[in-house]
Amino acid sequence: MSGAAGPDGGAGGRWVELKPAVWETVVRACDCCGQVVPKRLWVVDIAGSERRFCGTECESLYRSYVLPRLAR
Repeated sequence: MSGAAGPDGGAGGRWVELKPAVWETVVRACDCCGQVVPKRLWVVDIAGSERRFCGTECESLYRSYVLPRLAR
């Protein structure tokens, strides 16, 4: 799945497996919906920033809904 094209046909992203240590308390959340992501993140570069999502659906929603509102 790594390197798959993104939902908008752009450069795409990559799946990153999360393997926290037993004692690690860092919580990783989706940059779009805020859901805690326990196993793997969809990581993509958007406007020069690395963004982390729970899946490609949230990346698509972020690009179509969140970014236009941030541009205002």
